[in-house]
Amino acid sequence: MMETENTEQSLGEQLRECADAVGGKNFFLTLAETIRTTREGIILAEKKQINYSSGIMTWNKTLHADSWRLLIEAAKVRTKDGNILLGTEDKRHKNVLNMIRTLKPLTFTVTPNNPDDGAGFSFSALEIIDDKTTRVSPLFKALFTMPVEVLKKSMG
Repeated sequence: MMETENTEQSLGEQLRECADAVGGKNFFLTLAETIRTTREGIILAEKKQINYSSGIMTWNKTLHADSWRLLIEAAKVRTKDGNILLGTEDKRHKNVLNMIRTLKPLTFTVTPNNPDDGAGFSFSALEIIDDKTTRVSPLFKALFTMPVEVLKKSMG
């Protein structure tokens, strides 16, 4: 099982490594497309999994709608340094801080149905840099919010 933690590694390299760990680019893109067509209710359900044609993605924590929506919103925001932690003067600061505390341990694991396709991979939703800096992980953004066409281009 490959763990993705290396923020120094380019997104394209990370995406290609993850794709290799689940049987290739097409299987990886199928997962991304499946995620985009999955209803929020399934993501928030107790089962904590999404099945796709060549594997399964699970996560370790039951998600609540408020935290999930804030995470998706944060993943779409573009800031220079990627920091999602808002200044204390921002009225959304407390909500974002609570979401970060709640979802800090959230990890996704992708496992192919066929072990010959690869060992799979896991990734965190958030990267805690320090007390004042938290980013949505590049892999989370890629799989959950990046347009599929952009994802394809990023993979090379």
